[in-house]
Amino acid sequence: MKPLENRPWALAIIGAAGVTLFVPSALSLLAPPEVLDALILMGDARLLLSLSGLFAGSAGLLRVLLRRRRLPEEELDVDPLPAPVEERAVSSRGYLR
Repeated sequence: MKPLENRPWALAIIGAAGVTLFVPSALSLLAPPEVLDALILMGDARLLLSLSGLFAGSAGLLRVLLRRRRLPEEELDVDPLPAPVEERAVSSRGYLR
């Protein structure tokens, strides 16, 4: 099984779930009551749509930001050097083979 660092979408979805949980909870704690009343008046459908948009947008952004670049050492591990070619001793008298 591949390590989690090699699965960028898995990390992005985990991060997006965290962002989706953090932003509305921080908003509900820190926003003035008028903003909370306006959010309640939006209705359930728009509120769920905005939460899913926040999740999808943060997943896409985190996918781009969490792109892992290979280190030079890892590139050597992926593409190993070719095996050395054994050279036969060439005699100067090729006609005596």
